[in-house]
Amino acid sequence: MKKYVMIISLLACSLAAMAYLSGNPGDRDVFRAYELRMSGKADEAKALLLQVLDTDSTNAMAHYEMARLNFYLLTGGGGTQLEDVTAHISKAADLEPDNVIYAYYRAVSGFMNAFMFMQTGREDKIKDAVDETCGLLKQVLELKPDYCEPMLYLVEIYGMLPPGIGGDSTQAVYYAGKLSETNAYFGARAREVLAPEGTDLVKFWENEIAGNGRTPELLYRTAIAGILAGNPEVAEKYYGEVKSKDPSANLLQLQLGRYHMMKVMQNRELASTELPAAITCFEKYLQTLPEPVVPLRAFTLGLMARANMFLGKQEEGEKLQQQATATDKYFSRASGVPDQLLFEPPDKICHHYFSFFSPF
Repeated sequence: MKKYVMIISLLACSLAAMAYLSGNPGDRDVFRAYELRMSGKADEAKALLLQVLDTDSTNAMAHYEMARLNFYLLTGGGGTQLEDVTAHISKAADLEPDNVIYAYYRAVSGFMNAFMFMQTGREDKIKDAVDETCGLLKQVLELKPDYCEPMLYLVEIYGMLPPGIGGDSTQAVYYAGKLSETNAYFGARAREVLAPEGTDLVKFWENEIAGNGRTPELLYRTAIAGILAGNPEVAEKYYGEVKSKDPSANLLQLQLGRYHMMKVMQNRELASTELPAAITCFEKYLQTLPEPVVPLRAFTLGLMARANMFLGKQEEGEKLQQQATATDKYFSRASGVPDQLLFEPPDKICHHYFSFFSPF
């Protein structure tokens, strides 16, 4: 029986490989471009995508990958702008309106645009951009009604923004209810968003664990709640448990390092204690398995460089900076961890979620 199962498995893999190899040559080049970007070779990736689009300007996957590459370059000093992202993802979604992957990234990119207006005080632009984003998120749900991440964005947007710029508490409660019907974990995420100010979020998630079991997702969110509460001991406790259940959940180690760096941003006098703690977290993250992808490895080295330079360790900082640049010269210079939406293969529906309203 085992031999039979193995033969079937090998046959399935062979058929998948044959389908890939016999597919659209342009799409195969898009996958090559994605692999180049994930290897720290964004310039080569962009050149290949431009070649694909020069040959066939209607290749939706190429437009999608170009949108993601342009956003990656935007955060890494690559000379692109948000318009370079939205133009390509809009083209991809228009070319394949039934493709939920492109529809979702278009919606997320739309809220990036709205968020930029919020950051720059463009009050005349915010509400229209928010309304457009909500419309795009609802289009995603028309394609995939059980897609939890778009629903959670609607809960956050409607529930956390004032009515004057797109908030709507009735809509927030509606989508929170739909999430609770669809997925217990995302239902809890929605309730967290709508919880009254001052709610003890560590206790909130511990109650979820008590009622639903010690799943990796619930343990992870409890660790994040510990970080947000300024309690790294709680975060490390739950991180240790989640790692024992899911070794791939190593990103929390990077977030712990960012927490220690953010404390210094708030109070520079803490640098002598908090930055060494941050560096230790970053070193641990780089040693985790599965090994961090190249863009996140370079990003982490960049954070370590900044921390060392702040501590007056100029030589060590410059060495780490050179190492980061050699790994990927366009590594993100933003303070937040690059979103995992950028790192999934271009044919995969993404189920990573990041909040525009929280640093973790």
